[in-house]
Amino acid sequence: MKFLVLGIGGDARYGYVAKALTDDGYTVTKDPAEADVVVLPFQAVGPDGIHVWGTDEVYAEIMAKVPAHALVCGANAPDREVLNYLQEPGMKYFNGICTAEGALTLAMQHSKKTIWNSRCLVLGNGHIGNYLSQILRNMGAHVTQASRSVEGLSHAQAYGNKSVHLQDVAKVIPEQDIIFNSIPAPVLGEEELKAVRKDAVLVEIAAGRHGFDLDLAKELEVPFVVGVKLPGNFSPDTAGRAIAESVLRLVAAAKAE
Repeated sequence: MKFLVLGIGGDARYGYVAKALTDDGYTVTKDPAEADVVVLPFQAVGPDGIHVWGTDEVYAEIMAKVPAHALVCGANAPDREVLNYLQEPGMKYFNGICTAEGALTLAMQHSKKTIWNSRCLVLGNGHIGNYLSQILRNMGAHVTQASRSVEGLSHAQAYGNKSVHLQDVAKVIPEQDIIFNSIPAPVLGEEELKAVRKDAVLVEIAAGRHGFDLDLAKELEVPFVVGVKLPGNFSPDTAGRAIAESVLRLVAAAKAE
């Protein structure tokens, strides 16, 4: 089975995807006509709608050479049905781990305090929010986790954290040294942003849609930092291995049908 891995050069993870597949005994080809499986980057096509994300390769030209029998793995693709590795259960966990550790690194770079004994607010209780809360707690931080659901609030308490409903976060924000947002929806409005202390730091890690208006945050002089491609920037080896393993699971399942 031969794999064509696209996106190498545009995102460090994909070089490690190719390496992981090769280490596992698979062939990684540069010839689209030989491909049995195509691995696309998270965003298949760049903002120009022409090139493979982050590269000079023309997406349509490459995919036109790919055999009809080939499986295509990615999060999306123009005019192609894909096996979505971003939604694969194992991938969700490992991508969450890589993203959480990247967020922690950003916080350590931008906060003037140690994580130990810092008061940290984590918005969201998905894979990223939960793992991040666990890391922070293990490092000695005082963690509060915000959620909309009873399940999320109960999960936070069960694991030793404080909890607060999202609609009430403005009440606890002034106490926080570091605030992490992992929710890809507008959850911090003007009231919440004004409550962020000038000696605190707001770390935005939600993919796609941000949890607050960046321009408004700048206008209000809120100290914030936006994490971009955290797994690729901080842990490309682990993240690439996670993608490769997810792809292999998806391919095996597809061939077993």
